[in-house]
Amino acid sequence: MESILSQGKELLTAANQRQILEEWPKRTPEEQSRMAQQIIDLNKSYPGGVQEYIKRAQVLLKDAKEGANPYDDFTPAVPSGEKLSFDDPAYEKLEEKGVEVGRDTGFVLVAGGLGERLGYSSIKIGIPISAVLPELTFIKFYIDSLKALEDRAKSTLSKEEQDKFYVPLCIMTSDDTDKPTRELLEKCNYYGKPKEHITIVKQEKVPALMGIDGSFALDEKKFEIVTKPHGHGDVHTLLHQFGVAKKWKDMGKKWVIFFQDTNPLTFKSYLPLLAVSAKNNYDMNSATVPRKPGEAVGAICTMTNDKTKESLTINVEYNQLDGVLKAKYNKNGDVAGPDGYSDFPGNINVLVFKLESYCAALDRTKGCVPEFVNPKYADASKTIFKTPTRLECMMQEFPKLFEQGAKVGFTRCDRWLCFSAVKNNLADAASKCKQGLPAECSSTCEADFFYANIQFLKKCNVEVEMPGKDETEDFAGVKIPLYPKVILLPSFYLTMSELRKKIAGKWRISKNSTLILEGRDTVVKDLTLDGSLWINKSQDTIEATGKNYIRFVKLAEEPDYLKIRAYRCENPIAPYKY
Repeated sequence: MESILSQGKELLTAANQRQILEEWPKRTPEEQSRMAQQIIDLNKSYPGGVQEYIKRAQVLLKDAKEGANPYDDFTPAVPSGEKLSFDDPAYEKLEEKGVEVGRDTGFVLVAGGLGERLGYSSIKIGIPISAVLPELTFIKFYIDSLKALEDRAKSTLSKEEQDKFYVPLCIMTSDDTDKPTRELLEKCNYYGKPKEHITIVKQEKVPALMGIDGSFALDEKKFEIVTKPHGHGDVHTLLHQFGVAKKWKDMGKKWVIFFQDTNPLTFKSYLPLLAVSAKNNYDMNSATVPRKPGEAVGAICTMTNDKTKESLTINVEYNQLDGVLKAKYNKNGDVAGPDGYSDFPGNINVLVFKLESYCAALDRTKGCVPEFVNPKYADASKTIFKTPTRLECMMQEFPKLFEQGAKVGFTRCDRWLCFSAVKNNLADAASKCKQGLPAECSSTCEADFFYANIQFLKKCNVEVEMPGKDETEDFAGVKIPLYPKVILLPSFYLTMSELRKKIAGKWRISKNSTLILEGRDTVVKDLTLDGSLWINKSQDTIEATGKNYIRFVKLAEEPDYLKIRAYRCENPIAPYKY
């Protein structure tokens, strides 16, 4: 006890936290012990300790007070990268190459967020992608997708290699999500993936700050330092601290891909992304989408230092971009080109790294990406804050850790193919809709998921009746297109060439239909559907009309996963199963 107390006081003294030390004698031994243990833990979890944290904070807070712009000495240019088209035959070839690259890839899921802001009471990865199939949560879909890749990749290996092979997954959690994530995985038996193939690393919080001197915010009632999340950039530090990246490299893996917690379309487009990374030998490759000027999405830019002439291809946040472009690229700032989009592609935070250069950068820097601070000042003196602030970091800032000459690029796909996330609650989503911006809520993600699956079927010459432009339903201010509810489960196909082999003969699907396809060995010849079907084994001819239509209807009091959509299935019974 005494050693903990003395160690804690030493750390507080060295960190010049006078406001806490002045309060110390007034507190009970239990409170003193709790405070001492907290500062010891905070010191241990931050690279360099709390003194390093304060040192960085003082520099960044000074810059913020003076209005310094980190890009004042840089000139922006359009970065080098590839733009992919789903209709281009080369896309399918990239998919096939991506399976080869995927065999040598580790996957990192950044899952530190709760769904409270969305109106969902638990972790976001536990939200069902579709109201039609509540058991298909984001985490199940992701793990099933990795199992599908693993299954196909094993077929290219010898028996001896197959016994040792697996596709590893690392999940970054937070204080808020760690326990429920572990409980969900245990409850669902890790969705059929061996427990030892999944690594969980927990992100710790950092001290909140009350002034530009680096003084920590204190919860006087509890006698605890107020802490806040540090940002998803911590994922790189954690992969270094826990030895995950090194372990994967020692396993023979060559690539690592990072993806977000509520974007299922990542697994519609990740194979070409991996293939482009390998083809161009990129040290880092960012998945991007066409972005409209002014859209609240960061943009990938090549920034060249005016003095040193060194260049850096990196994400520039949307609230900085217009000023950067007006200064040295275009006097009108972020404007649309002939195609209606900005010259600078939108970052969606799906990142691929070459593991060799990634590990080298981790060894050199411990994965500590540069931080930023965004204080809200209490008065014009800009010395104290209205609410506690903290240092933050973002995973896409990693190019700053590479040595000069690293090859950093981007791969752009149409938004429907690679990006639809659940970021907003219904009220915020309705507001976005009024502004003509993507709503990015649970209901639009579900509709986008159906739409993407339909496009894959259409490319196999399936006739799919689509709703007219006016055939939408308004759910809590968010207009949802009434697409056929098509779900292609990961076990059904991995690539377009595989999907073509599964769909034989003539297929017709009405706009009122619901279709779920499942199973690696499932092949269906001739399908006429005007109703609902769940097919999980091979069939010669299916004609199903007028069977169990599943429609979305507005709701009142329902489970969270439905409330965040504002609808439920009119007929909750599962589709008829073949």
